[in-house]
Amino acid sequence: MQADNQPIYTQLEGDILFAMKKYPEAYAAYEKVNQSSIASAATFYSAAKTKQLIEGTDMNEVIALMDSAVARFTKPYTSEAAPYFYERAEIKAQTGKYREAVIDYDTFYDAIGGRVTAAFYLQREQAEIQCKMYQQAINDINKAVEMTPEDVAMWVEKGSVHLRVGQHNEAIEALEKAISLDPKAAAAYRMLGYCQIQLKKQRSLCKFCQSKRTGR
Repeated sequence: MQADNQPIYTQLEGDILFAMKKYPEAYAAYEKVNQSSIASAATFYSAAKTKQLIEGTDMNEVIALMDSAVARFTKPYTSEAAPYFYERAEIKAQTGKYREAVIDYDTFYDAIGGRVTAAFYLQREQAEIQCKMYQQAINDINKAVEMTPEDVAMWVEKGSVHLRVGQHNEAIEALEKAISLDPKAAAAYRMLGYCQIQLKKQRSLCKFCQSKRTGR
């Protein structure tokens, strides 16, 4: 076998083609590697990332490549497997597979022993919101603001989550905190105004119901 046909050289060729932004050619090289004796989670990941950059790609094919990457690991998953689950979660979230994304985020979390950032909690919360896992979303955004109490965007997001589930008082508290940190936080003002209107409607409805019961 000639050296240029050996898998390790084919992988190097793929890396060079990728650096040159020749993604279809790079992907073809990585595919050959994945059919060889040196196929690994890393080589399937390289193929997935390259495939993702090819115009018109079906993202389900990218997910399938990531499936092959994570299949190289066995439970209990360790920190070595964690990046692959995180990457697959990101791709699944981008393609609307939110519940599956949450499962992968959870696996990533467990694999690294829960040593995550506020940004991770925000990402998982946004996927949880999309599949109506509201309590989990609230728990995650609470952890995010706890870790970054001076981050205006986190407080605005917290207000948004509470608003979505009708917890207007909690939403107002979070949004007022955001405004105290940044008096120019336009999104916080908009949501705060909406919350206050909803609370007034609720109070008016309560008064109406009470008057109906008392006959006044």
